[in-house]
Amino acid sequence: MFANKLIARAMEYAAQAHQGDTRKGGEVPYIVHPFEVAMILKENAFADQIVAAGLLHDLLEDTEVGREDLKREFGVGILELVLAASEKLEGRDERSWDKRKNQTIKYLKEEAAFINKAVACADKLSNARSILRDLEAEPEDFWQRFSAPKSKQKWYYKSLVESLKELEGLKMYAEFKEVVAEIFK
Repeated sequence: MFANKLIARAMEYAAQAHQGDTRKGGEVPYIVHPFEVAMILKENAFADQIVAAGLLHDLLEDTEVGREDLKREFGVGILELVLAASEKLEGRDERSWDKRKNQTIKYLKEEAAFINKAVACADKLSNARSILRDLEAEPEDFWQRFSAPKSKQKWYYKSLVESLKELEGLKMYAEFKEVVAEIFK
């Protein structure tokens, strides 16, 4: 799977940081998501540093790991990739779902570098795969687990597809478009 020392270290670090966490609405260990993000990036031939950032992408948002911790362990390059993949942390709790998602879309569309869009696409593809699996398994109350209703989720995911258009030609982008279309058909 992954033979690189950097990736192995990132896997171990992410697994420890996410220990005991589960995915939204289920019993699946959270670490499955960062591992899937890393696999998607690896399958799309991204460099090991990008794959490592995929493994670590949710640490600042969802764990006690801080910026200085990541910088010390993995360097400023990976820290910058993780920061670019994270929602703006300052004032996060006070901002509404709509504001946070609009900010993400704007960033991806207008500011994000290709590499940052790739990490975001792998992250969103993993989330979309999970949504599709869970939706097929439990269609009745599925959308209740989210902070925003299905109509807003549809807007968000369709906007993500549009904002990541620069990735056209990558396998993961094509799959992301297909999965989003299937979820919201």
